[in-house]
Amino acid sequence: MLHLLDEVLEAHLRNTVPLDRAIDVSFSIPDREWSSGLARPTISAYLWEIKRDDKRNVGGVELVDRGPTKMRRLVSPRVRISYFLSVFTGDQRDEHVLLGRLLQGVMKSREISPDIIPVGLTTPGARIELAIGASEGNIARDFWSGVDGRYRPGLDLQIILPVDTGLGIEAGPPTTGVDIRTSDQRQPTRNSQRVRSYIDEVPKSDKASDEKNVGETSSQEGDAP
Repeated sequence: MLHLLDEVLEAHLRNTVPLDRAIDVSFSIPDREWSSGLARPTISAYLWEIKRDDKRNVGGVELVDRGPTKMRRLVSPRVRISYFLSVFTGDQRDEHVLLGRLLQGVMKSREISPDIIPVGLTTPGARIELAIGASEGNIARDFWSGVDGRYRPGLDLQIILPVDTGLGIEAGPPTTGVDIRTSDQRQPTRNSQRVRSYIDEVPKSDKASDEKNVGETSSQEGDAP
């Protein structure tokens, strides 16, 4: 799943910034050894945190398509995946120019286009949202101290999406009727009565049209000599 998210993020950045093929996008850990081997301008997109998104998680049951069948399951849990985006060019001015373009591109859209979301990444038809992380502490300082690299500015890009767990049960056919059984508890020997109540599946507009036609027919029959 996460390797698919890497591919989607790269495609999104290349489309929205935009980025030509002269600029690389890397998902490797941006430590000193990695940065010393760079030969071209590179955007580092390092996945550094995954946590549950309690603000967007909701309870309930949903019905989803699984090919020719429908599955009933609990609503998919949502997670917040954080990438730290930084720029490596060898020249500070060039890095600021590219980082500014990257910031503008990220802020253009709050979600990833469904056209580039592959099957298997998330729940079919689900939105993948984008957000810039809030200033909770010094994320950049903590990040670079953790990867043993030289401090540089960057963006905390957060991706929010539901995780398709693959769980669920096959949904049965639509309900066509309801059986109700009643019994008298004061006389337990008495046979239960069975009442069958059908569900009306005729749309209201069609039903009203049928009633109107019936009324017109009755009126015509009453007017006939």
